[in-house]
Amino acid sequence: MNKEMNTPFMATHPGEMIKDELLERKMTQKELAEKSGIKTSVLCEIINGKRAISVNVAQALEKALDIPIEIWLNMQTQYKLDLANIARRNEPSQTVKLNIPVRDRHLLKELARKFGWVCMM
Repeated sequence: MNKEMNTPFMATHPGEMIKDELLERKMTQKELAEKSGIKTSVLCEIINGKRAISVNVAQALEKALDIPIEIWLNMQTQYKLDLANIARRNEPSQTVKLNIPVRDRHLLKELARKFGWVCMM
């Protein structure tokens, strides 16, 4: 399968899920901070995508929202992977133009196959 197809257009920070949960539960950030024991400033940074969810925060969210710690940690890991894949996808590609005699083009095709290059002849 094509890697391009598996790369998301944008990465979604786990703070978005917290934001959605707060809306659904009609809860404020301050209420969640009090219920979870997470500092309000830390919670605000997470919700705004400026801070990662640590193991300690994930444990506190599990207790406060009854959403398993694995969900929070997996979302954080997926977010990091998505960012890396997006960055890799957006790297500029390099184009090289070569003049190779017809009799030697089979060698270029073999190198292209071996290294995963795109060879246009």
